[in-house]
Amino acid sequence: MKLKNSFVLTAMTTLLVCPAVMAKGKPGGGNGGGSSPSYEYALACGSAGNGAGVSQASLLIGGAEAGATGEVPATQWLINHATGGDYLVIRTGGTGGQAAWMCDTFGTDLGSAAEISIDSQSAANDPAVEAIVRDAEIIFIAGGDQNQYEDYWKGTLVEEALNDHLNVKQAPIAGTSAGLAVLGQSYYAPANLGVLSKEILDDPYHVNTQDINHGDFLSHPQLSAVITDTHLDRVTGKGRRAETRHGRILGFLARSVADTNNLNARAIGVEEGTLVALDGSGNARVYGEGVAYFLSANAYPEQISAGQPLVWDNGGQAVSVYKIQGSVSGNGSFDIAGWSGSGGTSQYWYTTAGYDNFNCKSGC
Repeated sequence: MKLKNSFVLTAMTTLLVCPAVMAKGKPGGGNGGGSSPSYEYALACGSAGNGAGVSQASLLIGGAEAGATGEVPATQWLINHATGGDYLVIRTGGTGGQAAWMCDTFGTDLGSAAEISIDSQSAANDPAVEAIVRDAEIIFIAGGDQNQYEDYWKGTLVEEALNDHLNVKQAPIAGTSAGLAVLGQSYYAPANLGVLSKEILDDPYHVNTQDINHGDFLSHPQLSAVITDTHLDRVTGKGRRAETRHGRILGFLARSVADTNNLNARAIGVEEGTLVALDGSGNARVYGEGVAYFLSANAYPEQISAGQPLVWDNGGQAVSVYKIQGSVSGNGSFDIAGWSGSGGTSQYWYTTAGYDNFNCKSGC
């Protein structure tokens, strides 16, 4: 297959066999329902409308994966579930270079690779945009701002297309950073500052936690009652104030359990440069340089209220955590349905009183 060079056309055309290549307005325009559509579409190679066969697969990426050990094999694994299909990067803020990298690295296995930036609810309700999303065999939700994804896409034709991709078509999907944040049926989409580990553990209803939501956006069939977090090993602050996000994912799970009154709430936390490959049978393997954590609650928090430190102890066994270190070719095995794993290590996370008494501040 000979692939074409990257190009962007800015003309309104009719969708026939494959989507047109177009851009309308300026990326970032519209604040959830502006009067003029705002989107940008760029075809990097090939031609859309290939109609390749698909099988269910998800790539859950912790962010900062570019050039990381395991990125190429994990991406190849994803492509193998829709060989010859159309690969679409969906994002806000303008198109980027992900599709071009896909063309350069995996071009012979793709029918096409393209990007679309959807920057208002008007754009997300445009039938032309919906058709572009529906036409894709593989969707990659890029990093960026998950609050924009929620504001611009929720309750629109694009949301419907994404949910049909997940549940009807059962086609491959990937999400990195913000893209992974919205793949769980519980999700965190902060409108202001992202909450820190210390903030959420010292006050589970801290002002920066107000955008923890449950079951009202994307409906990934394998991530029901699951909340995700990314960049788990990223350090914020310096010296004694330095912290990672391991405490934050514990706080997210505590909120999910309390908010939904569901002890079966789960959480998946992924470190940077790490990719979790989840197949249609519900089995996950971990690629890359870091660690993936799979969390499940063993008891309700003893104390979870506004202005008070989280107490989630249960005799030192509040949360069961299965930890799998990534590798170039994929390591370990985790059964999402049964929530059990092999090839990793089991541990417990708990706090007897807020962040200072959390036993795994850096992930154990």
